[in-house]
Amino acid sequence: MRINKQFKVDNLNLQEIRIDKYISDYLEILTRSQLKARDAKVYINGKEVKLSRTVRDGDSIDIEYDSAPEVDIKPEKIDLDIIYEDENIAVVNKPQGMVVHPAAGNFGGTLANAFLYHFGDGDFDKEDDDVRPGIVHRLDKDTSGVIITAKNSLAHEFLSQQFRKKIVKKKYLAIVKGKMRTQEGVIETNLARDRNNRKKFSVVTGKGKEASTSFRVLKEFEDTSLVSLEPETGRTHQLRVHMQHCGCPIIGDPLYSRKIAKYDEITMMLHAYTLIIEIPMYGIKKFHAPLPERFKKFVRENS
Repeated sequence: MRINKQFKVDNLNLQEIRIDKYISDYLEILTRSQLKARDAKVYINGKEVKLSRTVRDGDSIDIEYDSAPEVDIKPEKIDLDIIYEDENIAVVNKPQGMVVHPAAGNFGGTLANAFLYHFGDGDFDKEDDDVRPGIVHRLDKDTSGVIITAKNSLAHEFLSQQFRKKIVKKKYLAIVKGKMRTQEGVIETNLARDRNNRKKFSVVTGKGKEASTSFRVLKEFEDTSLVSLEPETGRTHQLRVHMQHCGCPIIGDPLYSRKIAKYDEITMMLHAYTLIIEIPMYGIKKFHAPLPERFKKFVRENS
């Protein structure tokens, strides 16, 4: 099946950029390798162009590409902590350890499997894995907290546009090793996939994707800190990489933090605390996922 999507370029601030880079870095629909693997055709202002063509603000983009190989997602009876639900969306407090969407090594027990059981398949195109079954954004497996899902294609696109335009407001809580140099500030770097470990991302100079995170220290313990993190961009592993870059990696992070004997049994201390987004029919809403028990226990034992 061929998928078609249309966009208007409006966030380049008068600069020009290759269309394949714009699709992968700004729209974040397909990576540059996926554009080729899925036979993507790109049209700028109605004319088909090569992937090396540059775009600028005001250009209209049409993208056609093959759908992803179909994954047969089965409904599974998995309890969900539902924060909010209406006819179009459901907001869930995702537990730590739950994978959001089936992938190699995790074809069951995911939020997508649970979504199908609780809310059904709606009117989603059953061959379009980009929207089925309602996953709008992701949280890492070891990150707990608030995540929003869509019950139909129109709601999915309504929410997805806000993530693409980076107007969704998110706040995370993290317990990190050591103490930040300042009580609040903004971390701004470029991020790219690590050359030595494809599962990781690294801070790079000159290349990569721009990433910005605001932080504020909420409480300091003997050798750790509780911090509030607000990503102003939505890069993969952004908060985890930024905390490592500051010399204060997130406690329990299996990729970016070395094991600390004192906290060896602690799982990753990162929680998606609030989400502010406009929802269909009801306007802008703020959703909140309560502090999980692992955070409460850590604070009790280290205060």
